[in-house]
Parts: sequence; C-alpha cells; structure tokens
Amino acid sequence: MYKKFYYIAIIQLFLLQISISIHIGHEVGGSSMDSTHYDRRILYQQCPLNSETKDLYRTTSWAAIRSSSSSSSLTTNTSNQSSLIPFRRQLVINNGEDRLVTRTSSNTTNINTTTITPLGIDQAAVDIIVDNQISGNLTVYVQVIECLDCPYEIIAQDLSSNQILNLTLNTKYTYRIRIELNNISSCLETLILYEHGQYILNVQTSNIPSTNTTIDSGLKCLLTTNRLANNIYTPLIVGVVILLTLFIFCLFAQRMKLREYIINLKNRCFNHVPQQECTHSYDLQTCPPTTTICQSGIDTINTIECNTNNSKLPTIHKLSHIIVPRSKRLLSLDAFRGFALIAMIFINYGGGGYAQFEHSPWHGITFADIVFPLFVWILGASLIFSLKNALDKGVSKRTLLIKVTMRTLKLFIIGFILNTRFKVDLNNVRILGILQRFALVYGVIGIIEVLCTRSRQYSLTSNFNNNNNNTKHTSTLTTTTTATVKNGRTKRVTAVFRDISNFPLQWLLIIGLTTIWVLVVYLVPFEDCPAGYLGPGGLHENGKYENCTGGITGYIDRIILTNKHLYQYPTCQLVYGCKLPFDSENLLGTIPTIFLAYLGVQAGRILVMYQTDLDRLIRLFAWGIFTTAIGIGLTSGTFIDGPMPLNKNLWTLSFSFFTGGIAFLGFSIMYILIDKLKYWNATPFQYPGTNSILIYIGHIVFATYFPVQWIVVNTHAAHLAMALWGCIFWIIIAYIFFKKRIFLVL
Repeated sequence: MYKKFYYIAIIQLFLLQISISIHIGHEVGGSSMDSTHYDRRILYQQCPLNSETKDLYRTTSWAAIRSSSSSSSLTTNTSNQSSLIPFRRQLVINNGEDRLVTRTSSNTTNINTTTITPLGIDQAAVDIIVDNQISGNLTVYVQVIECLDCPYEIIAQDLSSNQILNLTLNTKYTYRIRIELNNISSCLETLILYEHGQYILNVQTSNIPSTNTTIDSGLKCLLTTNRLANNIYTPLIVGVVILLTLFIFCLFAQRMKLREYIINLKNRCFNHVPQQECTHSYDLQTCPPTTTICQSGIDTINTIECNTNNSKLPTIHKLSHIIVPRSKRLLSLDAFRGFALIAMIFINYGGGGYAQFEHSPWHGITFADIVFPLFVWILGASLIFSLKNALDKGVSKRTLLIKVTMRTLKLFIIGFILNTRFKVDLNNVRILGILQRFALVYGVIGIIEVLCTRSRQYSLTSNFNNNNNNTKHTSTLTTTTTATVKNGRTKRVTAVFRDISNFPLQWLLIIGLTTIWVLVVYLVPFEDCPAGYLGPGGLHENGKYENCTGGITGYIDRIILTNKHLYQYPTCQLVYGCKLPFDSENLLGTIPTIFLAYLGVQAGRILVMYQTDLDRLIRLFAWGIFTTAIGIGLTSGTFIDGPMPLNKNLWTLSFSFFTGGIAFLGFSIMYILIDKLKYWNATPFQYPGTNSILIYIGHIVFATYFPVQWIVVNTHAAHLAMALWGCIFWIIIAYIFFKKRIFLVL
C-alpha cells in the first residue's frame, strides 16, 4: 500500500510540474546550477516576475555624478552624461543579479549634504570627493583585482572639484581605483568593501606619500568609512554552530543508544509488541527484494548481477515490524557520497549568497568547485566494488560491457532531458552537462576496467604461487632455504605496491590519455590563439586574446557542438567580460576528469585488496598527501598561476590532482569515524548517499516549487536559511525512501 502511495505521489508531482507554469522560488546567487541545469535567465523567460520584484532581488552596482550646488534636488542633469564613460565589457551589462556597474546618471546635490544611498545585498557605496584646491579635470579608472592581468578601465572623466562621483559596487569583488589629473599626477587606492558600508574617497593635493597610497606626484587619496558595514558572516557562523551542535548531539545519542531507549519506552507505554529483528541482513550488495526502479546503480556499491539466484533473500512482508540490522555496505563511502550530494544541493540552492559558495571566475578554487570532483572520485571507488563482485560470480565480460554501455546512455539522456526542462528548443539546447560528463567518464573507466581486469589481480599473493612451487624442486636444503627467504622478502616488498603493480595495463591507458590531453592543450595552436593558452579571453592579458576563451578546449567545443549548443553564461563573463559561450563540462576536459575517476578506482582497489584498517589508511593518506602536493606544485604554490593553474572550467590536470587528494583525505577521515572507530553511524548522509541519482534529479526538477524553495527577503540570513532548508528537505525525502527501500538505480 505504501509503495503504491509513493508511486502515485511521484506521478502527481511530475504532472503538477507540467501543468503549472508559475515560479515559486527565491532568486539565488551564481551557483553550480547555473553551469548545469538550473538556468535563471531561461526561467525568467518562462515564468517572468514583475519588474519591481526583479529590481528588489538583484544585486546592482552603478555610478552617478553629483554636482556641487546649493540645491539638493535629485533631478537628473542629462548634460553631464558625457562625463561618465561606460565600461566596454561586463561591468555595465545586466547579467542576472550579479553586476558591477549597470546604470549611470548625473544628479545635482550639495557636497555638505549627507546622502544615504539605498543599498541591497552585497552592495556598498563609495563617494569620490575632489578637493577644491585641485584645478583641472580628473579621470577615474577602476580595475577588478579578481580579473587577473586585466587593464584599468575608465569609469568617469572630466571630474572637477564641484562634483561628487557616486559608486555603488558589488562587495563580492575587490577593486583598485586610480585617479589621474591631466594624465600626469595620480593616486591609487585598493577598495576592500563590505555589505551596506558607506565610504568616502577624498582626493586631495599632496607632495608627501600617504599610507596605503601610491602617488606619482600631487595627489593623495584618503579612504574613510562614513557608515559601518554589516557583518554578513554572522548568519553563517550561527548556522555552522547549530549544525555542529546537532551533529555532536547525534553522536552522543548514538553512543548512549538513545533511539533504542525511546523505542522501548514507547512499547511499554502503548503496550506494543517488541519488534523482531530479521535474520537476514539488509545488504544492498546482494540486491534484496526491495522496491527498486531499473536493475542496478552506478552510484551504489552493489552487485552487477542483481537478479542471480544466489543473491535473493526471502521476501519480507511486514516491513514496518522489522528492525533492519546494520548493513554490510561500506558506510563511510555512502556517507561521503551523501555529504557531497548535500553540499551540491546547498550550493545549487544559492549557498546563502556567499561568494565562497560560488564558482571561481576562472583560475582558482572555491568550495563550490570541489563538490562535483568528489562525485567523480566516488564513481571510480564504487565501480571497483561492483566489478569485483561481478567477476567473483563469473559474469561474462560481454554482459558487463552491455550494462556499462546502457548506464552510460541512460545517464547522458537524463542529463540532456534536464537541459530542456525550461524550454524545449532543440536548435539551441545545451548538449553537455553534469550527468553527461558523469556518463562519459563512467563509460570510459567502466570499459577499461571490464576489458583489462582479471579477478586474480585483486589477490595479494597470486603471483607467488609459482615461486613457491619452484622451491619444492630444488636439489639441496641450502638452496631451498635461500629461495624461501628471498621469496618471503620479495613477497613482503611487492605486496606493499600490489594495488598498483597488479594493474599495469590500466595505468598505461590512463597515463596515455592524460598525455594526449597535455600535448593537445600545450602544443596545438588555433586561429589567432597561441598554444598553451589557458585564459578566459575577454580582458585577460589586456584583451590580447579576446576571442580565445578556454584556449583549445573551448575551440574544440565550438567547432564540434557550435556556439548554440554550449552554455551561454560562463563564470568568466562578469569579471573578464568574455563574449564567447563556454561549457565548463567540455569535451576535452573529460580526459582529466577520467584521470580523477581513476584515482577513485585506486582507492577502491585499496579497500578491496587490503583487509586491515591500518593498511588501508596508510595508503589512503599517502595517496591524499601525494596527489594534493602534486596539484599545488603544478601551480607553483599559487593556485591561480604557474604552468598549470587550478581551473574547474578547463578541468586542468592540477585540478584533478588537488581535488583527488582532498577526496582521499576526506574519505579517510570518514572511514576512521564510521567504519574503524564506529563513533558515527553515517546519519544523515547515509540516506541520500544510497539514493544519490534520485535525490540529484529531484532537487533539480523541483528547485522552483514549494515547499522546496520560495521567495524570501533579499538578505544573506534568509537565503542561507532557504539553502539549509533545501538540504533538510531532501534528507527527509531520502530517509523516507531508505526506510521504504525505494532506490532509483540505472
């Protein structure tokens, strides 16, 4: 009955999605959903908000000039419009809610009159006041520091001492203001602004250098605070404290067996019959007769042959009266997958509007950039469990190849369908995406492992049988003893690296693919772009390679897929002003992603081949430290520079190394807490971790529907609360599915 109810509910929700075309959801900041499936710009075309709501819920930054006058009127003086020079790129474009300078106006006012500029989320006001002693006109230049190797741009010129330049700036970025007098004298000031702060930048005459100011001659810039800014991180700190408190309470309740105590108390109070524990362990690896969709899953550590007779368990009729004992699954891997999924939901639902939870403009790395690589790493680790179980059962390679191919196609098709959910326009639909990249990586790794792996390769002693047999045929006792000692030493030494040396062909193929990527990226020029260019184009390197966005990586996508079928709003658009579309899940970047998945395969081999916790943890931590060090080393320790910067858009090899190391270390910590010390039972991450495909699709499809999300006031606290509620909502859904044994597998 419960199963039928959930199926009917799911069907009704999908029908509701198709029939209702209103938008119920809060507008979130730039997130990973922008580069996957959740396109706010298309959403506005399908479900437009009124103009007043749009203006309220967008982050604007603009500039205005006010003339010194006894009148305090705010009437616009159109004759002064020429004194404001618009930027030639994204600083003056209406791009969703993240903008730097979006409109210009000239107002008359009295300099001595204090004006409070109305500010929104992530906005600060800067008034540039020119000293009366300065004769001549000033030119104001601005540079966004996050825009690496970008030039200064003119924001205003002919600024005289009887005018005030008002700037409303986006506080997510840091600015460098340069003010010149007659192209001779200049002053330089770095602006680190905070939300709702009111600042005054006084331009004065001086021949003495001042603190924090670079002066060529004659000018001095002094930045003062007129109104203190808000501490936008207070809600985030409070949220972290609350979550840590709940987590510690859950650990304490688990250690004190609080759940069992409450169940026994309820049974005594209501005279319930004590529940009987099932004699059969609920093990997803053996595919019990639960409610499932399709046949097997790529995101779970299950057996490929789910329908074999040996893996079936007797049917459990009264599930509500059965206590299911602890699963034989590797709970730490489920918890790690669940953590990555919940982190992705948090980021995709806005992350509270904090810049730390948004993708990097180009080079560099943020928390949002790490989440998807964790999934890729987990994909490789999970694949080894499935493959070894299938090989142990004697499943033919032909059958395994068919299953790998079918899963690859299913994942790619689902990802493509999600790209069309707002507007079905096959002439302009985006072809690539998160699930598409996941499918390609899984297909390549799965085929390599199926074709090249033998069951005996997972044995630590298989290669020594022949040596031991040969020692029996030695003619003297001395020779036999010597051979035995040597074999024993060799066995101990080689067993340390058996998880690597047993798989030479696989490593050669992966290294070969990676070498191809390096050669193509660093040695192949195209059009007017040099070989080895890894920049975003636009203003990068003073606009020298304006149409080279993404280098050869972007060029291959534009040639094969054409511009219409690529992502139209890349992360470099706002800061660097890149004009060409660029897809962060590009074709060439699939190769380094395969390498990252293979690092996960290595972790899976460690877990399968070594049975003691010490052997596993030593290798996991060693791989984590080693790969992280390589990733940082390729950037020369800068993350944003060096021969190979960290870059998620290009998915550079350094990015794969670094995020792979983070995955090794993060999983090792969870393995210690959950599987070794058993301090934590993986709750609540275990639930979404065992049903990740279903939860991932659900959180995208229903992202704009109540009660998942709804419009809230435009503050960090409100957006953070909505993002956290979105995570809690899908944890609850995953928990219900887990208890009802409903799992979506492909």
